[in-house]
Amino acid sequence: MSRGFSSVVSHFRFALLPRLLLLIWLGGISLPILQAAENASLTLAIHPYLPADELLQKFTPLAQLLSQGMETPVSVRVGSSYDEHSAAIGGDRVDIAYMGPAPYIRMVDAYGYKPLLTRLEVNGRPTFQGHIIVREDSYLQSLRDLRGKSIAFGDHRSTMSYLIPYQMMLEAGVFPPGQHHSYLTLNGHVNIALGVLTGDVDAGAVKEEVYERYREEGIRSLLSTPAISEHLFVARSDLAPALQQKLKEVMLTLNETVAGREALAKIKPGTTRLVEVADSDYDTLRRYSRLGANE
Repeated sequence: MSRGFSSVVSHFRFALLPRLLLLIWLGGISLPILQAAENASLTLAIHPYLPADELLQKFTPLAQLLSQGMETPVSVRVGSSYDEHSAAIGGDRVDIAYMGPAPYIRMVDAYGYKPLLTRLEVNGRPTFQGHIIVREDSYLQSLRDLRGKSIAFGDHRSTMSYLIPYQMMLEAGVFPPGQHHSYLTLNGHVNIALGVLTGDVDAGAVKEEVYERYREEGIRSLLSTPAISEHLFVARSDLAPALQQKLKEVMLTLNETVAGREALAKIKPGTTRLVEVADSDYDTLRRYSRLGANE
């Protein structure tokens, strides 16, 4: 942009401002309209837990319904990594973000609290659980029986295949203090279940949907984990309060239409609706996370 053109734009902006203020004073322009102008579009950010094209298919129907309800375009943005996604919402570079429970509490620790919108309710529950599994014919009956046995976990950032079950085993004395903790790390919940089924390991930790998938094939739950609050939606810190409230209202009523229920089911099978959420809903997970950090 040339300097002369920039000066003209600047002059126009300052010349227009008093007229806008006068119109507001006279009732000619309402503040909500100005707030909408400041947010001509909104960005819904998703962490990359699946390939980007799959996530776009999953979340585009939701974005379209939010666009209709907000009367503002809503676009879907897939993060390049979990850390990049967390930094984007932590740094208020996106308007709305979908987050898993563990990434959410890490984001709060790193960047501070964000306005909360809603969380998922799946099959009528706003929480989910994992299972420590063994073969159906295994003689193992309690966590203490796992001492000295071969155990499979998933990624160390996984809530249900590592973080919580590992701490449960520590508390039960499966891994004696001061001794080397020997266990296997497998890629994904399904591989853990298959490892237990084939007898390659004595026990493993998986999320509930994988347990339900393989229970009829010969595994059983030795113990279930505590209930953990579901995935949630948060907003950037400086999003206008009126827009935050409108977003919540639109989200909380999505299940009242066929299109809304279909959009929710695309996000996660079995999702029945979006419900109210509070930061304290994630305190159980925080306790286990801090135990792991202090290990």
